[in-house]
Amino acid sequence: MEEWEELIEILLDEKASYAERDDAAMDLSEYNNKTVIKTLVMTANHDLTDEMIKASCGESLAMILVQSDQFEKEIYKQLKGIAKIEFESYVSLKRSDWKTYLNIQT
Repeated sequence: MEEWEELIEILLDEKASYAERDDAAMDLSEYNNKTVIKTLVMTANHDLTDEMIKASCGESLAMILVQSDQFEKEIYKQLKGIAKIEFESYVSLKRSDWKTYLNIQT
């Protein structure tokens, strides 16, 4: 089993502590693949996910896109709430040239 698969298992494990799940969400920022991205988006948008974990999912998604040097409008459009806020904050900090893609006033 790949490390990113183990991290996804922890993130999705509702019996794991919030801290473990949050750490897994952040650690997933190192893996740019469709399954990781899909899981982060799904977790960020799940009604029962803790706000701290949602925020980390949003930030991790932003980190993945910044590292790949490619803004993905479809991923951004799916985010809401604190996940979207954290995504926008990270992008604004690391890639100010991407602000035109965001719903942010500069």
